[in-house]
Amino acid sequence: MSPSGIAAVRERYSRLYTGAVSDIIDKRGFRQQVLPHGVTAFTKANRVAGVAFTGQGYPCADSANDDTETRLAMLDSITPGTVSVWACGGSSDCAHWGEMMSTAALQRGCTGAVIDGGVRDVDFVDVMGYPVFARFKCSASSIGRWEIREYQVPIRIGATVIHPGDFVFGDVDGVVIVPQMLTVEVLEAAEDVMRREGGMREELRRGVSVKDAYAKYGSL
Repeated sequence: MSPSGIAAVRERYSRLYTGAVSDIIDKRGFRQQVLPHGVTAFTKANRVAGVAFTGQGYPCADSANDDTETRLAMLDSITPGTVSVWACGGSSDCAHWGEMMSTAALQRGCTGAVIDGGVRDVDFVDVMGYPVFARFKCSASSIGRWEIREYQVPIRIGATVIHPGDFVFGDVDGVVIVPQMLTVEVLEAAEDVMRREGGMREELRRGVSVKDAYAKYGSL
């Protein structure tokens, strides 16, 4: 998909909500696409949409370990219209994302981050209006505690496998991963659901029975 195409798809997804998208994916037989409920927005900006730029890291035992070179190479590899999605290998004693990562990623066109781990510098990130979804906040640096091993590879968060190029959509209710080949199909179906929901909502407000409104607008 071209950069302009990605931008258009992102803008359309941003008008939806994760519940509608999740329901559509469920109906297509993909029932493990919602990330664990602990992965939630920690920033005031709480909506994100874009193509997955994936990464995998693991805890490290050597306090002298420094993954700076790998981190810099990863940040320079980010492409516009992506969401940085990280599996952290169970690491829970440090922040895996913060202000500097957000600044660098934003300058590369990355639209937000989804971290199966910790975030810090939230006040600074909020000033940027940059959405970060994570499991927890922690002030400790990842240097000597956790290291980046790979990026742009398939990763797993909870029961969900995320491939580079899958579509990431998050809001106040959580994060949904749309398989790449279903990105546009799910978008169009969810837009249709939103239209029908709007019609049903208006009917109910006018006093039409739930049964009659449901019969008119079909299964939601």
